Amino acid sequence: MLITPENVAKQNEVQLAKIREMLTALEQGATRVIMAARQASADASQDKYHAYLNFREVVDDFDTLAIVIEYKLKRMRDEKAEALSEKFDELTAFMLSSIVSASLHFLRILSEKTEMPLGARDVFKSELRSLYHAKDRIETDRYIGRLNERTRADLIAAEQILEVVIEKAPRLLRFDDKED
Repeated sequence: MLITPENVAKQNEVQLAKIREMLTALEQGATRVIMAARQASADASQDKYHAYLNFREVVDDFDTLAIVIEYKLKRMRDEKAEALSEKFDELTAFMLSSIVSASLHFLRILSEKTEMPLGARDVFKSELRSLYHAKDRIETDRYIGRLNERTRADLIAAEQILEVVIEKAPRLLRFDDKED
């Protein structure tokens, strides 16, 4: 295929159509994350963590698709891609807020327990990483202006709850697999 302005324009349109499809899939993924978070929250309050593992898997799927979309958007250089990039950023900011909110909920459940239930260590470690990465991304110029005050307050609350959980159960942070 010859490189002509017409061919480049056609290729750009094909790429934009693919990105639009992926953004639609990403929106659907956001809905799945919200539903999985609700189920995981309900189960976690009863010391059940199977739904939590499903929630983390759905979040990982969302993140993976987001990485692909972001890569493709960076390679596009036109006004239509800018509009798609804006939509992508809005979805990403929404998901970061949702992840922070879900993580906060799980950490609250753990902090309210007098004893840490079986499986809590894995939840704690996962949520600690999730909060760290979400906070790291949220604080970039790209997303900070897109977040509401509740999300910012949730980040502060999550850090405070982490302190409570750490004080209650320091064994959750042990990584040597030794039993006392």
